[in-house]
Amino acid sequence: MNRRTIPSLQMSDYGQDSLREQGVVVMPLELSMSQEPQRLIPHFHDFFQLFLIQGPARLMHDFREYDVTGITLFFLSPGQVHTIYPRAASMRGTVASFTQAFFDHQSPPPSMLVELPFFFAPGAAPWFQVKKKEAGRLLELFVDLQREYDGGRRGVMEVLRALLRILFIEASRLDAAGHPGSEPTRAALLARQFHLALEHHFREWQALAPYAKQLGVTVNHLNDVIHQETGHSAGELIRHRRLLDAKRLLLHSDLSISEIGYQTGFQDPSYFSRFFRRYAGDTPAEFREAIREKYH
Repeated sequence: MNRRTIPSLQMSDYGQDSLREQGVVVMPLELSMSQEPQRLIPHFHDFFQLFLIQGPARLMHDFREYDVTGITLFFLSPGQVHTIYPRAASMRGTVASFTQAFFDHQSPPPSMLVELPFFFAPGAAPWFQVKKKEAGRLLELFVDLQREYDGGRRGVMEVLRALLRILFIEASRLDAAGHPGSEPTRAALLARQFHLALEHHFREWQALAPYAKQLGVTVNHLNDVIHQETGHSAGELIRHRRLLDAKRLLLHSDLSISEIGYQTGFQDPSYFSRFFRRYAGDTPAEFREAIREKYH
């Protein structure tokens, strides 16, 4: 199957618009399946997902299939082709979709997401089954996650972030005990190494050459592999990460536009403004005014 023929889907239209616009949706898995049948066919997207699956299902992840039963956690990184197909009408669960911008909020780089063993992880399958005797705490956390999202009460964004972090810590503890694995492909391993390097160096390395040099490959090879694994060029991912950093600083900090440009690796404030406008559609000042009016 050619990636070009695979659809890229947006976040589900579920819950409050204000939450979805800030980059998070939590919904029952069975509702997602019934209301959005296009999610039953292979697709990908530009955000992260965490699934709790209860019951028999077939998972397809980057063209490899797995049959699972019982209680399963399934982790998806941006760009990964996937689908979940229920093998019984009783299958149910929860899916949390979120952007890196939502999850990181004001946390400094590198993001906790790329340090976890689940995302962009080439050395293991992106899922594992949870024993019933170990599942109680996880199930409670998913119930709390759904309740908070549906309630939309004051402070909901911070509670959702906190619950996701606790879920990942609990999952990491279970992951340490071992889970189904497979030999990583060279491409998957290189993509993982690139994402880790990007999180550590995006403010200082704006071109692709330093990343290729650190990873021991040519620029063309690195770009080809990243496009194959994510559906985006490596240059696009670098620009997206720098733009995300600038947007977060414009929203959450009191730094001037020039100071934000310097902090995100731009030595020329005018070039920073041109870069931002080209890829965000607004000048930094326009973006700051609009985003603060919207969320504050």
